[in-house]
Amino acid sequence: MELSAYFTHCNLQPSHVALALNLAMTQAYKGGNFITAAAFARRMLDLPDLIAQSRSELHHKAQTVLQKSEQKARNEFKLNYDERNPFEIDCRNLDPIYRGNQIERCSFCRSAYAGNMKGRLCSTCNIALIGIETLGLVTQAQNKG
Repeated sequence: MELSAYFTHCNLQPSHVALALNLAMTQAYKGGNFITAAAFARRMLDLPDLIAQSRSELHHKAQTVLQKSEQKARNEFKLNYDERNPFEIDCRNLDPIYRGNQIERCSFCRSAYAGNMKGRLCSTCNIALIGIETLGLVTQAQNKG
């Protein structure tokens, strides 16, 4: 449920954001997190593509989930997700790193990691160390002799 919630914050085209919101809304609703499902439904109804296609299946589904979720108005599970606080995803643990927390980046691929990962090998590219500032990729040839 958390990963689908995080995915709704990726920089995607509006039609793809609608699909991500639909998935997150459905999982939250089926999981009993009605407050979270209502938030996803509201975001889906605010998308410009769904306003133009107001009679679409996704629009109708979002309205239905919003009405039913507002009636139940509770969350069954505590999620490590705050939709109002901007975050980046820790590429090793897949946890959010909220604004204000220390972020270290891979010097090659710029993947984000929590501050305690500094000096370790990046798990995304397996090329560079996390948190090391460089001007570019440095390679060393081995002499055989």
